[in-house]
This record gives sequence, C-alpha cells and structure tokens, in this order.
Amino acid sequence: MSAKKTMLISLFVSVALIVSLLEYYIPIPIPNVRLGLSNVIIINAILIFGFKETFFISFLKAILLVIILGNPISFIYNFSAGFASIVVMYIVNKFCSKFLSLVGVSVLGSVSHIMVQILISMILLNTKTLVNFIPFLGIIGIFTGILVGILANYMYKILRGNYVK
Repeated sequence: MSAKKTMLISLFVSVALIVSLLEYYIPIPIPNVRLGLSNVIIINAILIFGFKETFFISFLKAILLVIILGNPISFIYNFSAGFASIVVMYIVNKFCSKFLSLVGVSVLGSVSHIMVQILISMILLNTKTLVNFIPFLGIIGIFTGILVGILANYMYKILRGNYVK
C-alpha cells in the first residue's frame, strides 16, 4: 500500500470518527436517531478505495467510538448495521450506478442501516413489536439518506478534482 493511500485511509477514519462524535451534539427530537453524516465519508471511501478499505475504515471507526464513548453494545449496532449498509451501497454503486445517483445509493444504504438496527434490537430485546417502527424510521432513513447523498456527491467532486485521480 502506498504512503498516499495509507494517509488518505487514516484521514477518512479520523474524519468519520470526528463527524460521528460531533453528531451526538446535533439536537434531534427523536430519541436515538442520528443523521448518519459519517456516511458521507463511507460513501466516498467506496468510490475512491473500494470495499475492503471501506470496511476497514468503518470497522476502525466503530472500534474507536466504543473506546471513546465506552458503550460496547453500540459496537454491535454500529458495526453490524454499518457493514450491511456498506455491502448494499457497494453493490448498488457497482451494478446500478447507471440508474441511481449517489443520493439513491445513500438512501438505500441508510434504509438498510435502519433495518439491520431494528433486526438487531428485535433479537437482543427478544421482541417483534419493533417492526411497528419500520415505516416511521424508514421515512427518516429516506430523508437522512438524501441529505447524506447530496453531501457525499459534493465531497466527491471536491476530492476527485483536487486530491484523487
């Protein structure tokens, strides 16, 4: 791995971590809902590096969040949902980029992230009633996915023009 690639991956991990931490300070009236702004970094990692490096970035971010915030249960949610989201966004971007923009890729990633978190909650809490939240959280996922997709598109244009060839 080249020094430039190592530096860029380190930078992506750092920025994703900082954005994730700052997101805790954005007041949202719905408990435990986040905008997912660190996915701007993850989407750009998919575009620039590919699956393996993006997985590594997401994994390091999840581990560092646990170390900083001291909540090991959050690792189960963050890592599992993040992994599913990366898989969905990578596959959709690879095979459907002619039909879907980054906003579409982001929306599908956001909704898959939410669905996996609900599934994990259902397993950990041993309840099926959380299915009732799918429509509401799905709508939120669509809106946050649109926001993240727009920001990711803007960031990619800057990176592609200035830092990545």
